Amino acid sequence: MVTRIEFEKEMSRLHEEIIRMGAQVEHAIEEAIAALIDLDAARAQVVIDQDDIVDEMERNIDRHCVEIIATQQPVARDLRDVTSTLKLITDLERIADHASDISERVIEMTRNPDRIPVPHDIVTIIRLARKMLHGSLDAYVEKDQLIATDVIQMDNKVDDLYLRIKDYLVRMMAIDSENVPQLVEMLLVCKYAERIADHSQNVAEWVLYYIEGRLKDES
Repeated sequence: MVTRIEFEKEMSRLHEEIIRMGAQVEHAIEEAIAALIDLDAARAQVVIDQDDIVDEMERNIDRHCVEIIATQQPVARDLRDVTSTLKLITDLERIADHASDISERVIEMTRNPDRIPVPHDIVTIIRLARKMLHGSLDAYVEKDQLIATDVIQMDNKVDDLYLRIKDYLVRMMAIDSENVPQLVEMLLVCKYAERIADHSQNVAEWVLYYIEGRLKDES
């Protein structure tokens, strides 16, 4: 017979796995930012190469969740914990993918012999997205409703900044036709940063689902 102690032990292991995965994803974003600032192709390539680590973490956590459901047969709040974890790791994996996407764009930019400076706002939007991820992970660890809500509200700021940068880059393309390829790469970087913020918001919403037992759009 499954005991409560056994179940809580498995859930503790699961939460530790999530925290390790989150730390790895956050590190990927930090390295992608550093590669972008310095236009460092070697550093960007490391981010791309290490994406497999996150993929393997996701597979292991997914298997662990399935095993818990099959062997522990959780109900009510416990089941919410497991199911929200399954959703959460999907968003973390996509964030890591976008860190790799940013790194790929950095490598493309370094191939141009006439590099143009990366606008400060582009670095700012990625840092904001990383801040959202960090807050989402804190909300997960602490099971803190207020932190999760703050993260969700930050997404509007990222969206506004993305639109402002997008308009600027499009104007620059019309003025500086020779550097259109680099400007396109920068626009893609911004889009990936905006997607990181969206997935970080999703993580925060799954934390709220675990705490409150309902999705954000449910009444």
